[in-house]
Parts: sequence; C-alpha cells; structure tokens
Amino acid sequence: MIRYYILFENYDQGLALHDLLDSAGVENRIAPAPAAARGKLCCGMSLLIRPEIIEEAKEVIDRHNAVYHSIVPVKDMLNSHRDRYC
Repeated sequence: MIRYYILFENYDQGLALHDLLDSAGVENRIAPAPAAARGKLCCGMSLLIRPEIIEEAKEVIDRHNAVYHSIVPVKDMLNSHRDRYC
C-alpha cells in the first residue's frame, strides 16, 4: 500500500493546511515525516493522506494556494508483527 505524505518547511504551513483540509472535510492526520522522505527543507512534520483521497486533497491545496514543500508517496513499511511478544 502507498501512503502519501505532505511535507512542509515549517510547522505553521503544516498546521494551516491541516485546518484547510479539515474545513473541507478531507481526512488527514498529522504524522512525523518518514525518514525516507526527509530532506534539508522538511521540518519533520507531515500530513498523512490515504491514496483514495489524495486528489481531493490536491484540489483543496490548489483552490487555496496552500503552501507546502512536497507530496511524497511512500510504500507502507509498517510491520504488523512488530512489538508482538506472544
């Protein structure tokens, strides 16, 4: 599964877009930027968007000229067996 992360240069940009997406009814979640996608300009915060609604998120970004650094698709690397001891 691919997950989309919207990266920012600073937290203010991230929180502003989070509020815009919430107001538009676009589901998003504040998350740490994945290590594979971090660059020199990334502040470490990202918004996590499900693949089926990424186009809707992009429409909100375009409509409001929201500021962000990049949108990065990252293959889901979650290990469902991590931290299981039984």
